[in-house]
Amino acid sequence: MRRKQLFAILMAGALSMGMAPSAAFAAADTVAAQAEAEGELAAEEGTDAPAEDPGATETPAETPETPAEEPTETPVETPDGTPSEETPAETPETPEADPTEVPAAEETGSKKIMIGDTEYATLKEAFAAVPDSTAEANDPTYIKISSEIELGETIDVPANKNIMLVAAAENIKIKRAAGFAGSLFTVSGGTFQIAGGTLTDTDGNAAGTGSITVDGTGDGTTAVTAPMVDVQSGTFGISDGTTLSGNANTSTDVNGGAVNVASGAAFYLLGGTVTGNTAAQGGAVNAASGAAVYLQGGTITGNTATLGGGIYSESAVNVKGTVSVTENKDQNDAVSNLVLAGEDAKINVTGAMTGSTISVQVKDAKAGTQVVTMDASVTDVTLTDVLPQLTYEGQTFTIGEDGALVDPTVTVTPTPSEKPEAKAAIKIESGKWTGHSSYEIKFHTNINGLYQVDWVKRGDKAPEINVSGQKIKADKSTTVTLTDLPEYDVDIYVTVISEKDSKNYKSVKVDNSAQKRPEAPVTPTPIPKTPAVTESKVQGFENALTFYPGTFYDFRAIGAGTDNADPHEGDVRWVPQYWSMSANPSSKDMHTTWKIGAAKGIYKDAETTYDIYVFFQKEVYSGTEWQAQSGIIESVRYQFKAAPLAQTSVTPGVTGSGGTYGGDGTTEESSDLTPTTYANGTSGSASKSAVSTGDESPVGTMLALAAASILAGGYVLVRRRKKEM
Repeated sequence: MRRKQLFAILMAGALSMGMAPSAAFAAADTVAAQAEAEGELAAEEGTDAPAEDPGATETPAETPETPAEEPTETPVETPDGTPSEETPAETPETPEADPTEVPAAEETGSKKIMIGDTEYATLKEAFAAVPDSTAEANDPTYIKISSEIELGETIDVPANKNIMLVAAAENIKIKRAAGFAGSLFTVSGGTFQIAGGTLTDTDGNAAGTGSITVDGTGDGTTAVTAPMVDVQSGTFGISDGTTLSGNANTSTDVNGGAVNVASGAAFYLLGGTVTGNTAAQGGAVNAASGAAVYLQGGTITGNTATLGGGIYSESAVNVKGTVSVTENKDQNDAVSNLVLAGEDAKINVTGAMTGSTISVQVKDAKAGTQVVTMDASVTDVTLTDVLPQLTYEGQTFTIGEDGALVDPTVTVTPTPSEKPEAKAAIKIESGKWTGHSSYEIKFHTNINGLYQVDWVKRGDKAPEINVSGQKIKADKSTTVTLTDLPEYDVDIYVTVISEKDSKNYKSVKVDNSAQKRPEAPVTPTPIPKTPAVTESKVQGFENALTFYPGTFYDFRAIGAGTDNADPHEGDVRWVPQYWSMSANPSSKDMHTTWKIGAAKGIYKDAETTYDIYVFFQKEVYSGTEWQAQSGIIESVRYQFKAAPLAQTSVTPGVTGSGGTYGGDGTTEESSDLTPTTYANGTSGSASKSAVSTGDESPVGTMLALAAASILAGGYVLVRRRKKEM
């Protein structure tokens, strides 16, 4: 038991000794890193700016003290990550701490590159470790550095990376390694910002306190052939506590001493300083056509270039806040701060400017060139507020009140102003009714312009003015006649509008109250035409008809009123429907085919007259159409004559006396009948049916009796012959 108790005490002591160093390091690593809102890239004019990283709350621990034997040279980042020649082959080991004491701090001068609690050996490794940014989480990842870094290769910020490089100590420097001539950083679609100053995250925790300088000087002998930061696509910006300096870009292919901004890319100057850089074009910043440059704070000074000692831009330079672009020069030591080149290159004011000093010149300048514009989104700032903070370089031009170039050496002779146009006036010369629904107006005006004449119901609001009226000349009389005026009283207005100024117009109401309006013409009501049915006619019976067997004749009934080509409401007409030989025919005797004949012919020694009845439907015109009157059908009796015809006469088209027809000579149901179309003169409709008439003699009966007599005689002869035998 005692042995167990003693073992437990020894284990507790060992654990206590082992926990002491860990607690000490944890206590030293409590500072968080995140930029203040004004220190991060701001979204403006459609350019997305990186947001703060609420998750980046950790900051690297303070740099421990370095043992005396620590080398003083700063390690260089090379493509393969190996130390430069100045780096000692071996790094002295940190003395092992006494288990009972707090471990010693890191050696001064050791390279510290931190993302949160994780330390990286090189800046390239840290950039590669940054997670991809998404639209849902577009906050920057903070990389905090607390010691000098040399770069011997280019570090790229690809798409979907959002990085803020933060100074965690004062006077931090990122410098070009000896013999390295390329860009220190490239931005290939991502978002990259370098920030110094005192930075805090959204929770108020410290993210970094210090300053950072990116120095492109190098060894002073190697010719540099690139800007320090080449923004090929995406966004790059610097804020307070950041300096870009010392880069002498000798290339003519990729311009810009400190920063080159390609088409479609963006650069933000939120604060900090760009100084001591040189290039063929854009000593500090070169911006291609289609690039976006935002100056919202900071200073550009002491840079040199052949064109644009400070900035050379082929696109708009967006400005607000407090910005200084001064004391930059060209290769001839002449002042050259901001050079605008091309039609799209302008200073575009995107917000209030306070205490800014920017001098500008235009490549290939000419009077009237627009230099300064106000962004459409700005409503509380005017050119008057902005222009005192801008100066034009040289003596040839100045910036006018409208933001365009003015040549003060050119004397502008003012064009004599035309005599002010007289206020529009109208004189009504006459007005009179020319009919019940027409009114004539004669008037003239004192200006050239347009006129309109319109009317409204008496007492209503005057008609709206229409600038698309008819042309009118000054002092020339114009006559207008209004037609198709309504039955009610109207107010008539005449309006004249100046051709020079649409606000110069005159509208007057015509006084027509003293004139009596002519009465409306009375249109007589037409008397309905109501002909009697007996006025109907039949054509085809003018001459006696010879009724050979199988011969049929066409005839035509013309109803009274059917020739009315312009009917009016209430007019009457009688339309033929059918005919019959009977005044009260049965349905089988109602014939709608307008032919008449006798299948067996009509044989008479003298001319014989027959009655025929034609039945007509009454129709009345409604104003739009003829309407049949239900149940109103009336007949008219007509006559036709049968010419004499002997039995022995030859019938045209018929073989023998009986022809090819059967029956008793009065039946007209033969299939050989050909109907004739009846046209009523209005609709062209027709009805077809068989028709009949003829001799009423009992020929069939007589033939039957004759046949019976012959049969009876034959029977008697046969009986007599049998008796004799």
